[in-house]
Amino acid sequence: MSTSHILLVDDEINNRNAILRLFEDYDIEFIEAGNGQEALDQLQSHPVDLILLDIKMPIMDGFGFLERFSDLRMKPKPPVCVMTAFNDSTTRRKSIYLGADDFINKPIDPVELETRIASLLRISHFQQDLNAFNQSLEERVNQRTQQLQQAHEKLKATEKANARAYREMIGRVARLTQFNQSINRIDPHRLGLCAAAIGWLCDLPEEQAENLSLSSQLHNIGMLALPEKLREAPAEGLTRDQLVILSSHTKMGSDLFKQSEIPLLKQTHNICLYCEEHYDGSGLPNKVKGDSIPIEARIFTAARLIMETLAQYPEDRVSRVRSALQDHSHHLVDPDIVDLLTRDPETLDNLIRELE
Repeated sequence: MSTSHILLVDDEINNRNAILRLFEDYDIEFIEAGNGQEALDQLQSHPVDLILLDIKMPIMDGFGFLERFSDLRMKPKPPVCVMTAFNDSTTRRKSIYLGADDFINKPIDPVELETRIASLLRISHFQQDLNAFNQSLEERVNQRTQQLQQAHEKLKATEKANARAYREMIGRVARLTQFNQSINRIDPHRLGLCAAAIGWLCDLPEEQAENLSLSSQLHNIGMLALPEKLREAPAEGLTRDQLVILSSHTKMGSDLFKQSEIPLLKQTHNICLYCEEHYDGSGLPNKVKGDSIPIEARIFTAARLIMETLAQYPEDRVSRVRSALQDHSHHLVDPDIVDLLTRDPETLDNLIRELE
């Protein structure tokens, strides 16, 4: 067992020597102090397991020491045993109030002192072991917390990288829809940006509006399942039956994203399925009309009309787009979206400038 250290605070040298002689055969090292101030100085350089404290001392008495001792940042603090007269109840109450842990009566009985010190040292060592355990536990918790934080940061970085790769993959897949299609030369990326901008103007939730920049690019991915000659032919040259076949790309494309729980893919499903429907119900293939067409599909229709008009009329772009929207309001395009885009003269101007 390791040596215990006791701070013995008493201004009477004879009292200190008597206690030292009593414990000279014990594995105890005593550190002596003649008053409270000396005791505080000793604590600065000597860790102790127990303090034996007299009360009546010069310079700084035991009460002064207890007041200063309570302010020291020691963890754990060693127990304090006050040496006082048996019938001195006032001293006992004040000592307890100031933080003393136990008492030993004066004149000191050797057996009582021996048993009291042994008991208090056991308590002190237990507190030290508990404090060491708590510190070790705290260090392990901090280490584990740091490891979890690092793992969380890596996970977030991976999620961001996966999200970028996911969105880039959709953008690259969207390029497939442009292969072998002379009927539509709209840049899918700019089409997506236009749809997203209209989504923001329509006050869609941020994620839903942002997703339009990708989902709109995949509106005609079902075209890849159709015969190449049909994809290549201008729409105005097709028969009614051929147009019906051509419009079947909506179902073929939407089936790719059917029953997905991912918001972006659910939105892509709706755009693929309803991209050929008209607001007045004259579109294909299911003649859905009005608000029965999902809002993302109605926004897409407006965006596609804007992009087709810009591709066809490189001059006087703002007025051409405004006229196209107003001409197709109620028929092809949702009139509320047309009103939103044309009500303020600067809205279309800013939108087209951003697209350029």
